[in-house]
Amino acid sequence: MDIITGHVNSDFDCLASMLAASKLYPDAVMVLPGIIGKDVRKFLNLYRDSFHFLSAKDIDLEQVERIIVVDTNSKSRLEKSFVKLLDRPDIEIIVYDHHPLSENMIKAQKVTIEDVGACITLIAGEIEKLNIEISPLEATVMALGIYADTNCLTLPGTTSKDAYTLAFLLSKGVNLQVIEDYMTNPLSLNQQVLLEKMSKNIRVIDINGFQVAFSAVEVEDYVDNAAFLTRKLLEERDYDAFFSILRMDNKTYIIGRSLEDEIDVGQAMTFFNGGGHPGAGSGKSDEADLDKISSSLIKILKENIRPMERAKDIMSSPVKTVSFDSSIDEASKVMLRYGHSGLPVVKDGILCGIISRRDIEKARLHGFGSSPVRAYMTKNVITISPETSIKTIEDLLVEHNIGRLPVVCGNKLLGIVTRSDIIATFFGENSPRWYKKNYIDSQSLNLRNHNLSDKINALPQKVKNLLVEAGRIADDEGLSVYVVGGFVRDIILGVENLDIDIVVEGDALRFSEKLADYYCAHLTKHDRFGTAVVVLEDDFKIDVVTARKEYYEYPASLPVIEGGTIKDDLFRRDFTINSMAIKLNKSGFGNIVDFYGGRRDLQMGLIRILYNLSFVEDPTRVFRAIRFEQRYDFRMEEKTEEFAIKAIESGILGKVSHERINFELFSMLKESNIPAILERMEQLHILKKVYPQIMLTNDLKKVLRNAEEDFAYFSEKLNHPESPDRTLLYLLILHSNMDHENAAKSSENMRLTKEYKEEILKLIEVRDRVLSNLSGNVDISYYDVYNELKGLSIEILLVLCMISGEKKVINRIILYINNLKNIKTYISGKDLRDLGVKPGPEYKLLLEEVLAAKLNGSLQTYKDELEFLKRIISKENN
Repeated sequence: MDIITGHVNSDFDCLASMLAASKLYPDAVMVLPGIIGKDVRKFLNLYRDSFHFLSAKDIDLEQVERIIVVDTNSKSRLEKSFVKLLDRPDIEIIVYDHHPLSENMIKAQKVTIEDVGACITLIAGEIEKLNIEISPLEATVMALGIYADTNCLTLPGTTSKDAYTLAFLLSKGVNLQVIEDYMTNPLSLNQQVLLEKMSKNIRVIDINGFQVAFSAVEVEDYVDNAAFLTRKLLEERDYDAFFSILRMDNKTYIIGRSLEDEIDVGQAMTFFNGGGHPGAGSGKSDEADLDKISSSLIKILKENIRPMERAKDIMSSPVKTVSFDSSIDEASKVMLRYGHSGLPVVKDGILCGIISRRDIEKARLHGFGSSPVRAYMTKNVITISPETSIKTIEDLLVEHNIGRLPVVCGNKLLGIVTRSDIIATFFGENSPRWYKKNYIDSQSLNLRNHNLSDKINALPQKVKNLLVEAGRIADDEGLSVYVVGGFVRDIILGVENLDIDIVVEGDALRFSEKLADYYCAHLTKHDRFGTAVVVLEDDFKIDVVTARKEYYEYPASLPVIEGGTIKDDLFRRDFTINSMAIKLNKSGFGNIVDFYGGRRDLQMGLIRILYNLSFVEDPTRVFRAIRFEQRYDFRMEEKTEEFAIKAIESGILGKVSHERINFELFSMLKESNIPAILERMEQLHILKKVYPQIMLTNDLKKVLRNAEEDFAYFSEKLNHPESPDRTLLYLLILHSNMDHENAAKSSENMRLTKEYKEEILKLIEVRDRVLSNLSGNVDISYYDVYNELKGLSIEILLVLCMISGEKKVINRIILYINNLKNIKTYISGKDLRDLGVKPGPEYKLLLEEVLAAKLNGSLQTYKDELEFLKRIISKENN
């Protein structure tokens, strides 16, 4: 008899390997160990009739002639009854495994051990070579083994062989729904309790530069699949490795998972009667004192983890610096001479800033070559010590999107570490996964664990379908396509924004044609700029542009555009929170691309420019920074605000056209928090630079702060069919404390429409008279109220209420709008002719007398008006 078996606590890789081995050895029977994993047991309960597995007690050991062992090479991991067979000389032993060789290794006649992510990869590979047929169900089980043991091809030990084998299995009809069902099992109540205990007992230790976490927990009963809980805790936290030390059912289990090649979990577990591979392993101990096991494990790891290199090992020294008072041109010469891309800035030998080649080039381009370096350097420099690990250095470079880190000890500058130093260090045999993640593939950092497919699926169906279709068209055309900008920002924040801007790496015009054809939409192309607008039947617009980069020929100019990559295109954006994209191609659909830390700044509530001269190149970004601050209750990052103030004080806003500034102003007037926006503009001295006539006095600030509440109050009180023009309301408020001359200048400066100008000047004209005549100290008739207010727009009437603040004035204006404004007489000039009155100026005087009487309440009907008119005429005739 031939038997196939695997390790105790069998997982899906073990089960799949047994099944695959039965295809190579069809006369052998599959024998399950006495203990199998919970998920495997659940699977077999459902599919028990599809596979023929025996238990150890069903086997007559005397009849066994050959034993095929899968997914382990260690005797200690086998069913105890089978260990005895291994010493019999008459039994042939075959081993398939992917774990490192153990000290307690099985002595076999045939051994196939390779460093791959899953054991099933080796056996299924032989099935493919031998062209052995497998059913879709068998392919599904085998694929499940690869998915489970490599965590869907994401664990460090995963190889190209695993991927190729998985592709072969998929071609045989793998049921991915089954895969999903068993890869996303919910936690049982016992697992949830254990996970909570493990979370509460985490201890993190720096071991030779790596963050290694430990959790020692004791529970009464055995809890299945604790390895999954260990993996879950490692993935949820930013550790390099995680070890669980669990006392369950009077036994101690040690389980480890690692994300770093330098932390070999399998090797560590050999000290605890176990094993595994570098990324995962487990062991057992009879020791009940968990603190003793923890101490032993930490000692083992300290002795076996190779120390990570530190700043002092890779830094360049001595450092070429530039003086605080040196000019931009002088710094440029130093960079050119020594080939540096950045220079530390020192004052009296003390580090006070850093300036990059990009900052210097931009400053020179705008004519600031003679300006001192201190004006454009980056202050509050992030520094490191000689003992800082290269992993921490890498994290700082990526998190802050910088290219160099000065190494200091106290105030003394010892050296500098650049991105190039990190790359040089990691280009070798031992490149850790975080180097590959951040530098070999620049996007993988941005994409890892940051997919927004769930948020896209929650969008209106029309928008979701559009994004999916855009990705399909791009795939067909061999293009990369992304949705970018404010849409990405707001989908992360959970704010509705259906403005779709699409960036195409490649031919955006060809893409837009295909998109318009698919939707039978109207297409407007701008060949010169590589942009297009696709308008669907319901007037839904999609802007499509070619990925591009830009530069500015002089301060406050419009940008010069060139073709580029998505990274170039995102760098053109105003702020980091607007410099993100979502990939739409099928491969990677929903992945977020974030080169410049936009997600970080969204989480921190910061508005941050992408480079120091951003406000110099486009001063209107100052307005947008304020707008986003108030819209999202964010704040400008410290250095960003500093550069904004510097740009404003330089007078650069004066170089921007009135049209561009006014566009930003009107965009601000559409925001919900206009008072805060205006006060922030005043705080940054923008108003006096661009709108010097606007004076935010305390009284005007009070009116502005109460504006929205007042609008709501009057909306309830007034019988007015149309909503007031909100933009006009705020323009009227801003001009309400000016004289005629300044109001006219301001209106002209703002390039307001003729209608808006007339309304503002009308307000100034009537303001003092109306507020005086309607005040509570004056007793006036309804007709007088009517005469004061007739012909004024609803917006002027509301602003008069707001700037007055006097109850009597407000009540009289409300009375006019609700009761008096639309009152008209029934009689007309015809009635006057019929009564024999000759046409002339008397007509107007007589009709006004009738209207006055009607407004004051003495006339109700046409007959009343006619009798009243007759009496007036008779009196005048007499």
